[in-house]
Amino acid sequence: MTEINGLRLAYRGLITGLAGGWVWAAAAMLGGLLAGRQPLLPLEVLGGGDGRGELAIGMVVTQLAGGGVGMGFAYFFARYFTVRGTLLAAAPCFALLAWLAAGTFLPGAGDAAVPQLILGAASVLYGLLLGAGLPVRSQVQRQPSLSPST
Repeated sequence: MTEINGLRLAYRGLITGLAGGWVWAAAAMLGGLLAGRQPLLPLEVLGGGDGRGELAIGMVVTQLAGGGVGMGFAYFFARYFTVRGTLLAAAPCFALLAWLAAGTFLPGAGDAAVPQLILGAASVLYGLLLGAGLPVRSQVQRQPSLSPST
């Protein structure tokens, strides 16, 4: 048995990642609007096309990826952070790295229609929310059980 409650940490990562997925989607849409493009275009690209059906698929992909990245980061990496500042620095880097790794495999993500800068900035905002929402090590450590039999 480890001294960290891994299930609690993974659950917090999942919930924070799902919330961060909405932040990523909103930031990508705002970036698309500010860049003079269609605001729904980043989500349509995630869905694999440029129609309204792909928009819904893009939202599903955003939520699945947000929850998965949040849970993976929390369970495998965040358990070692003891200071909030380092967690706030590492989470955006991890989110940006995850986007750069996954974004190269999407069919329309490399096009000029959706600049990688906008989607990278959305990933950094996602990472900031993830770093702020995840607990540090002292908050998920198991307390020693005071059993009367010992």
